[in-house]
Amino acid sequence: REPEITASGHGETHLPPTFAVVMIGVTTRAGTAAEAAAQNAAKVASTLTALRQAGVAADDLTNQGYSIEQAYEDNGRKRGGFTARNSIRARVNGVDQVGKVIDAAVNGGAGEINSVQFGAPNIEEARRAAMTEAVKQARADAAVLASAAGGTLGRLITLSSSSSFPPGYASFQLESAVLTSASSVPTVISPRDLTVSAQALGRWEFIPGAS
Repeated sequence: REPEITASGHGETHLPPTFAVVMIGVTTRAGTAAEAAAQNAAKVASTLTALRQAGVAADDLTNQGYSIEQAYEDNGRKRGGFTARNSIRARVNGVDQVGKVIDAAVNGGAGEINSVQFGAPNIEEARRAAMTEAVKQARADAAVLASAAGGTLGRLITLSSSSSFPPGYASFQLESAVLTSASSVPTVISPRDLTVSAQALGRWEFIPGAS
C-alpha cells in the first residue's frame, strides 16, 4: 500500500445577528374548558395588539401551538379545572428591539417568554467560508507533515467535511419563566455574534523524497 498522510482542519466564521425569534407563551386556567379558552383568547388578543404596537409586523406573528387540558392539584390526585395554552412566535427584524418586544408581550398579558433565538440571513455563506478555512488548514498541516517526513504531498485521495450551527441559530436563550407583572426597568438583551464552525478531514498521497 502506498504511504498516505491524513490531516484534519477546523474553520470558524463569526457574524452579527440581524434578527431574532421570540417564543411567547400565554397560559390561562379556569373551572371549565370554555372559560379557560375564552380567557386565553382575550389575553392572546391583547398580547398581539401590544406586539404590533411595539413594531412587530402582523406577518411576523404566527401561532406555534395551542392546547386545552385537564388541570390537576395535590400532586395529580385532584382535578383543578382546565388549562389553556397558546404559543406565539414573533420575528423581530432588529436585535436592538428584542427587549422592547418582550416588555410589550408581558404588558399585553403574556405570562411566559420561552426562548429568544438570534439568526442571520447569510448563515449559509458563513458556513461555506468556515468550510473553506477548514480545508485550507487540513491541507497546510498535511503539507507540513509531508515535509517533516522528508517528502512532498501528492494527490488528494479523499476529503470529507461537516459543519455545525449555533443551536437554533441562537447565541442567547432565556430560560422559561412565568412573568406575573411587567417590570418598571426595560428588558435589555445583548446577543453575541453567531459562530458557524466546520471540520474537514483529508487523505493525501505521500511522495517520499529521493534518498
